Amino acid sequence: MIEVTVAGLGIAPPSSLPLLLLKEREGERVLPIGIGPLEAQAIVMPLQGIRPPRPMTHDVFAEMIGSLGGHLRRVEITELSDNTFYARLTLESDGHEQFVDIRPSDAVALAVRTETPIYVAEAVFDQAGIVSPQGMEAGEQGGSGEAESEVDESKLTPFKEFIETLDIDDLDAGAGGGESRS
Repeated sequence: MIEVTVAGLGIAPPSSLPLLLLKEREGERVLPIGIGPLEAQAIVMPLQGIRPPRPMTHDVFAEMIGSLGGHLRRVEITELSDNTFYARLTLESDGHEQFVDIRPSDAVALAVRTETPIYVAEAVFDQAGIVSPQGMEAGEQGGSGEAESEVDESKLTPFKEFIETLDIDDLDAGAGGGESRS
């Protein structure tokens, strides 16, 4: 698993759908994940320090985990199958870990609220990760050529075009959800 930070949110051309960008904490690859507008709002609000007058669903869920004596230990993007990303939460309660299947957008919305580390499986990065424009300029190569040849590049074109318009270093530095907790 590779630890990532939330590099930003944007709009993916030509669909105009929100795009979540997860960047390797120690690397140059970026993982673009298409999400819905409500999910984007649920992620961006805590990153911008906006607190709604009433708690949103993710706020309630995070509060319930804590009130039941649990702790969100980590969020993992575990798989990419048929153009669908899969994720899971690792919850700890009374020294026992439990895993919960969840959509990646909901997992990230919880992670940014609870300052929980986010991880992506190496295989997922190999399938859908893109080297950020800054990494390409530095002459770095992303992933193994073997894994990249298995990906349908035409499906990634809109994401690549969007990422090329971004300056990853200028995105919100506080978007990573805090320091990693092991």
